[in-house]
Amino acid sequence: MAQQANEPLPSGHLLEEYTIDRQLSLGGFSIVYLATDPSGKQVAIKEYIPNSLALRGRGETKPVITADHIGAFRYGMKCFFEEGRALARLSHPNVIRVLNFFRANDTVYLVMEYEHGRTLQEFIQKHQGHISERFMRGVFTRMLNGLREVHSHKLLHLDMKPSNIYLRADNTPVLIDFGAARQTLASDQPMLKPMYTPGFASPEHYNTRKDLGPWSDIYSVGASMYACLAGSAPQAADQRLKKTCWCRR
Repeated sequence: MAQQANEPLPSGHLLEEYTIDRQLSLGGFSIVYLATDPSGKQVAIKEYIPNSLALRGRGETKPVITADHIGAFRYGMKCFFEEGRALARLSHPNVIRVLNFFRANDTVYLVMEYEHGRTLQEFIQKHQGHISERFMRGVFTRMLNGLREVHSHKLLHLDMKPSNIYLRADNTPVLIDFGAARQTLASDQPMLKPMYTPGFASPEHYNTRKDLGPWSDIYSVGASMYACLAGSAPQAADQRLKKTCWCRR
């Protein structure tokens, strides 16, 4: 597990109308919680709290942001909020549903449907070398239908990889954990490290944001299909490009 610089909100914490049950996952950009809404339904709540810009200690609810990071933090929060607003307009069975988004504790939260199942990455690890063509056609055809809906709304995913393709019990896929806001923040704030996954990130992920487009997501889909067959990610795009340039000399 990655080192966690920020403390999660505690179990039982009341966040607006939602009660935090436990932490589901963490990353350098956010923390995701399992929570319960007023009707008793379980939801997933994603909290914007980038480790490189903010710090929250044990027993605290609000992050502490230093003066030299406040501009970048607020800009990222705006990107995160606007992405949530855009995703809330999407309604597709293969794209995670955003139910609500709000500001609290000096940051932003996205409330999403809580799906039961496992990630494609977990499926790959369990069935290495034994994933059928039928399974892949079923998963990626539906997943691409969802991605087409995303692109038709002028949105990009920008973090397509097996761990961000969730499989329900019947193996229907759901796209989760969009990375467009993270990529925007990393591109516009030089003090931040690039936020992409080597092997699944397209060549243009390593350049400026203006080079990114729907084609970047399609590259990552191909890399995810490769991982299903090979059991591991392909070589990172920047390394493969270096090798190609060397061979052409």
